[in-house]
Amino acid sequence: MASRRQFIQSGLVLSVGSLTWIPDFALPTGELPAPSLRIERFVFDGRFVAAVELARHAARHGMPLAETSGDLTDLWYNDFDLRWKQAPMALAGMTTRGGLFVLETLAADHHMRVVYRGTHHASRDGRVRHVLSGPARLIARATAHSTVPFWERLGRAMHECPPDGRRMTERTLTTSAEGMAGGEPLFSWLIAPRSPQTATI
Repeated sequence: MASRRQFIQSGLVLSVGSLTWIPDFALPTGELPAPSLRIERFVFDGRFVAAVELARHAARHGMPLAETSGDLTDLWYNDFDLRWKQAPMALAGMTTRGGLFVLETLAADHHMRVVYRGTHHASRDGRVRHVLSGPARLIARATAHSTVPFWERLGRAMHECPPDGRRMTERTLTTSAEGMAGGEPLFSWLIAPRSPQTATI
């Protein structure tokens, strides 16, 4: 079995956030905003155009960015692990399958779990198949019919992810390539502290 350090060395940098109230600008006048997870850092693999694009939209919503592309062991041991030991908090990102696997492994040690997962796979015909699993509110906003580009919709939906994950759903949609080429699929995700009200993705 691989050691904890080997898991870390295969992976990515991550960071943390906390629960807060974030206004939903789409709400009718007079309606209270819904509670959302506050994402303190958005982790993305800078080797992939689609990940960079999603990160750009995440930054527009106030998420500080953490770019990954290689061995991030030092960052984990010297920064993020120390912060997670103080308190388990929420984070988001877009990485490869291996990166997400490492992150899930480390998160479990800190009483955290994936609350949203998106698989994005480009085909040779220039289309991308997205399979999104998570809170119903997030999935509905990311997959809504709109002229807004998909990565922009997804970035906004992740920013407004509800902390209560009791209503979970899964949807599949296909879009134009939007920065993805055929080959390795990418994964968008949200990780948050475990809660008795949330389901496992």
